[in-house]
Amino acid sequence: MLDFEKRINLNVPLEKLSQIVCENYKLGKFLDNQLIVIGYEDFNYILTTEKGKFVVKVFSNLRSDQDALELTMRGVTAYKNGISTPKIYDVDGNFLFKTKIEENNYRLLVMDYIDGTDFYSTGTLPSDEELSIIAKELARLNKLEYQPPFIYDHWAIVNFENEYKKYIDIVESEDKKLIENVYKDFLNCDLSKLDYGFVHGDIIVTNVIKENKSGKLYFIDFSVSNYLPRIVDLAVSICDLCLELSNIDLAKRKINLFVNSYESISPLSNYEKECLNVFLRVHQAITILETTKEKLLNNNDSEENDDFLRKSRLGLRILLNELN
Repeated sequence: MLDFEKRINLNVPLEKLSQIVCENYKLGKFLDNQLIVIGYEDFNYILTTEKGKFVVKVFSNLRSDQDALELTMRGVTAYKNGISTPKIYDVDGNFLFKTKIEENNYRLLVMDYIDGTDFYSTGTLPSDEELSIIAKELARLNKLEYQPPFIYDHWAIVNFENEYKKYIDIVESEDKKLIENVYKDFLNCDLSKLDYGFVHGDIIVTNVIKENKSGKLYFIDFSVSNYLPRIVDLAVSICDLCLELSNIDLAKRKINLFVNSYESISPLSNYEKECLNVFLRVHQAITILETTKEKLLNNNDSEENDDFLRKSRLGLRILLNELN
């Protein structure tokens, strides 16, 4: 069984699961499957039928039924409130579909396939115009009156203290010294003084898709969305979408553009701006912790994990030395 298949204990041909999906969702005749080989937790693939293409997300065995339902409803809520994200389909009013094959239970959702490419796959970063669109859409998302139940995300900025205590000793010595300083700054941030909202938590190059024909941008994967300080979304997105690692001046300009675009929809308080500078460094620090953990403890030698580790190490040094 391959690593991706282990996530859902898939011990039958994927086609068998797809045929059940086609029948229950009335998608017509099954034609093909294509595994999506990025991401850390769930099992995602493209399903092609005689009616078109769809994305199927099968939730990891590590998630409870309640987690799977709550994560599904996060995406549904965003779509229903006009956020640019793929439509999620239902079966008799249920957006989370459950089925059992040879004693194994599967929990999944089916959504529209966007005929486009994420920025990670193209090896590019968004243009200025695209950054502005993303920032404004992020502000609209953060303004939604929606407070889903909290789900713990190991990579989340707000969980830095817990993850730091568990994994600081496994990172390289040079990284450790830098992360220790970031940790001290983070403890000085009073999270209760920050404005909270519905945050995606992971608007990065893998989770923004650009449609081929129209150029429209879509947010995907609400698996780590929560009700958190809204500057969490700003920090994550800035680090991944704006931080030109080879051009500091360009990075500064893009960061200003992103923040200004966000504030055109939802202005930030002075304290939020102060903490945002800390959150930027925390995001890079916790990414170093988690990717190092993946590599050393979970034997994750994927190109994606190595790429995130390399970029976060360089990004933290740039933020500490150049963008203060």
